[in-house]
Amino acid sequence: MTIKSYIPTGVLKDFVDAIHFLSGEQIGNGVAFPRVNQVIIINLGSNFFSSDIYSSYAPEHEVNATVWMNGKHDTHFMLGNKGTTSMYAISIKLGMMPYFASLPAYATNDQAVDAVHWTNPDIFNLREQLFVCETIHQGFLLIEQFLTSQLKGKDFSSFEKITWLSKAIKTHSVNQLSEKLGASRKRLRSEAQFFFGSSIKTIQGIIRFNKTLSQIANHPGQTLSSLHEYYDQAHFINDFKANTGITPLQYKKLCLQFPFIQHTPNFLALKKETFLQFIGE
Repeated sequence: MTIKSYIPTGVLKDFVDAIHFLSGEQIGNGVAFPRVNQVIIINLGSNFFSSDIYSSYAPEHEVNATVWMNGKHDTHFMLGNKGTTSMYAISIKLGMMPYFASLPAYATNDQAVDAVHWTNPDIFNLREQLFVCETIHQGFLLIEQFLTSQLKGKDFSSFEKITWLSKAIKTHSVNQLSEKLGASRKRLRSEAQFFFGSSIKTIQGIIRFNKTLSQIANHPGQTLSSLHEYYDQAHFINDFKANTGITPLQYKKLCLQFPFIQHTPNFLALKKETFLQFIGE
């Protein structure tokens, strides 16, 4: 398995966290838990399939697109790749997806949206160029150049507000955010759905949940009660199970057995059979 990353420079660094290249045999297999990250995928390898985690007979949904966008998702699912993985994954900063897409962020929730529905055909020309790049780094630079060009002529009147909001959403209540921005809760909700893909409350819940996943994955030897911010233990367990389908203790045991989970706490790179066998013990 190969994973290489590139941090954009110049203008793009305000819109993109990183560009990753992933390659290898069947490394796309894994369990995906809820997330708020928004990602553009340029696939150069085999198609991906998604399915229900906990059913061995659940139908698989194939992603036939070669370039697509993943927005926020609230549900857990199994992601599978039956061939060779080779793709560029562009991690968009929270709230910045609409600057690259001709649709609101909520239209990308819980689905892979083919690029034909949100950008111009030039992105497919970019994909063809990536096939013949001599180095991965050359591919990173091509993607950076392309995405930077897509920002020209865009309306940036909300940019500073969304940049501030994407950070403050982690520490401020909805009322505090409304007061700071001088906006009604209704207007704040509308803007959050457009730029982030959901209401402030929903985004905050997923951020908190992902923080808990990361805490457990990086400190599996500590007690669970010391690794979450929930006021009530029963609420913590119920919320965790609703988001993942497993208990916090089962997740903790997974992290102890497979330490690499700490690198991607909400994506467990395990085959469905391995995952189901482990939690069934």
